[in-house]
Amino acid sequence: MGVAFPVAIPGIYDYSIPEELSDRISYGTPVLVEVRRKRTWGVAVQLREKSHYPNLKPVLEIKSGRWTDSNQSLLKLYQWMASYYQCDVGRVFRPFLSKSIMKTREKTLNVYSVTQKAEDDLKERHREILQRMRQSKQPLTVKEITQLTGASYSVVKTLQNKGYLKQELASVLRHADELSMETSSEQIQLTAEQQAAVEQIGATLKNPGKPFLLYGITGSGKTHVYTELTKSALSMGKGVIILVPEISLTPQTIQRFRSAIGEAITVIHSHMSDGERRDSLQEVISGRKRVLLGVRSAILAPVDNVGLIIVDEEHDGSYKQSDMEPRYNARDVAVMRGHIQKCVVVLGSATPSTESFHNAGNGKYNLIRLSSRFGASRLPKVEIIDMGEEHKANNWTPFSRHLLEQVQTTISKGYQTILLLNRRGFSAVLMCKQCSYTYSCPNCSVNLRYHRAETAIKCHLCGYYAGAPDTCPKCGGENMKYKGTGIQKAEEALKEKFPEARIIRMDQDTTRKKGAHISILETFAKGEADILLGTQMVAKGLNFPNVTLVGVLQADTGLHFPDFRASERTFQLLTQVAGRAGRSETPGEVVIQTYFPDETAVKTARTHDYQTFFEGEIETRRTLLYPPFGKLARVVMEGKCEKNVIDCITTAADTLQRAEIPEVLLLGPSPAVLSKIDTIFRYSLLLKSSSVAKLSSALNLIRENQKTISGSTRCIIDVDPVNML
Repeated sequence: MGVAFPVAIPGIYDYSIPEELSDRISYGTPVLVEVRRKRTWGVAVQLREKSHYPNLKPVLEIKSGRWTDSNQSLLKLYQWMASYYQCDVGRVFRPFLSKSIMKTREKTLNVYSVTQKAEDDLKERHREILQRMRQSKQPLTVKEITQLTGASYSVVKTLQNKGYLKQELASVLRHADELSMETSSEQIQLTAEQQAAVEQIGATLKNPGKPFLLYGITGSGKTHVYTELTKSALSMGKGVIILVPEISLTPQTIQRFRSAIGEAITVIHSHMSDGERRDSLQEVISGRKRVLLGVRSAILAPVDNVGLIIVDEEHDGSYKQSDMEPRYNARDVAVMRGHIQKCVVVLGSATPSTESFHNAGNGKYNLIRLSSRFGASRLPKVEIIDMGEEHKANNWTPFSRHLLEQVQTTISKGYQTILLLNRRGFSAVLMCKQCSYTYSCPNCSVNLRYHRAETAIKCHLCGYYAGAPDTCPKCGGENMKYKGTGIQKAEEALKEKFPEARIIRMDQDTTRKKGAHISILETFAKGEADILLGTQMVAKGLNFPNVTLVGVLQADTGLHFPDFRASERTFQLLTQVAGRAGRSETPGEVVIQTYFPDETAVKTARTHDYQTFFEGEIETRRTLLYPPFGKLARVVMEGKCEKNVIDCITTAADTLQRAEIPEVLLLGPSPAVLSKIDTIFRYSLLLKSSSVAKLSSALNLIRENQKTISGSTRCIIDVDPVNML
């Protein structure tokens, strides 16, 4: 039997199958084996009668259950991913075969149930306790008994010792926090557009074909379409996978699905504990839960008999895993899983990716439009504020005069405001006003960010942390300037402008603790805050009917990045956050602050005009042979010795040039935009081709070349890169 590993053990290794396990192991079964004198979990990817190697080590243990489907289509998906994304197949199993999940055991607790023993001699109080326990019709923990009856632990133990209660061990499922949130019983009446979309997509559940792109403006009720389709799939005995790009979207999305379909749903995301993820995975593998909602790794989960896959906000870059193998895009994997497993795939967005909308235009996808907002809400009015003009009027605060007026009006009327600033920290740069010295990270090629709350300067790449200095290390000057506005600085300025307002902040710093994102969103949803200030976490998918004002403090944050997708990302972010306003009968307003009001991304976001933006963007892509007209792959060499890194990237480029693979254009090598991260030097190559096969051939040469690279230098191959830095 061939075993692949999700850890840094390349290749496939042979092991023998003990006779007692011979009929329980199939393709995709997790197996515990010994590797280099350590017990390691891997997965069976090959089954054969003989091996070329003698004296094989045996399989020690297996995980039973539906880890893969009977016709092996899920394993075909994993193998396709390994081939397409240029990695070992074992790495594809990493999210579900990680050491933490494999070692985590089920949780058990003592529970108590009432016996049949006569209660004639019992005190009235004790008889009441037993009666109330009987009414629950299930065994209870001591905590539950106390909450139900008021009985203390000593009373419970007394009743047990006298034979009135029976104690036994019971398994307890650890749930994600989102599954404890209250649900709604509100009945939704679909619009004519929504009903038509449900009928068109639902008609293909028995005979799936091309994927569907559900292009609906913000607030058009795409989630209502998703829930109706999920009901249909469940009624046919099918499983469902629902992907969302951000953890911040899971609470409201889960609420809506649980309200519509009940308790058939479970969740997987990175803010869950190992135990919670283990139990959610077990619920899926056992078939007890047939709907899985999660972030990108959920697309790899062994959900049985999948009939429907939904990718919400399909345009979002968070679906791309760029920091480790496999460097996959969950949206594209969803489309391939739908093809391999013959299930319906629905990609939904108000601002579809250029690639997906192009695929819908050329007939590769089915296009369905939702052109009207759900209910009585209407698209908000969008106002563009030129911050250059604000500076001319001597306004140097993060807020334009118009935005401040609108925030004040909104608060006075009892409505809520969302403000977006996609920059963490207090200030972008700490600079000496005397000599203009700026503090940069000693480990990375970026400036340090000042965080006022901790009085510290931090690197958001490597985590470098130091106390904020009082004097300049270059000239000794004491006049330090905090240049640029981070979200902490904006929060402080807001509190000064609106001292009576209730302000909450949502960014990576405030959501580190488990359940923090749920708490923040619940606080705002209950009306216990007037202003929600956040990074891109607050920009998409959230529905707060009382929000009538949205402000974008710096629309240009990512506009001029050295990345061909910079304009597209800016348009999507602005349009998405604008869609958070006016989602009830009260009209909404959006204020976008920018230094570049004439940029296409800004002008088209003002009118919610996706079509015009797309038409301009697609022509640029066509001219430069960027996706969807060309395939890209990025090769990055990195290591602590810059000379070795340069030698390796040069050798890789020379290898490709000598091979003369037709239709593959090579750009570079050159230093990466982020040329140094955490003391690691980085150089890159960009490969561009109109042929997937030719590009794969070139990348295969690079992978072969990796074998000659010294251990101190690492080669990263990123197919369909989203991050060009």
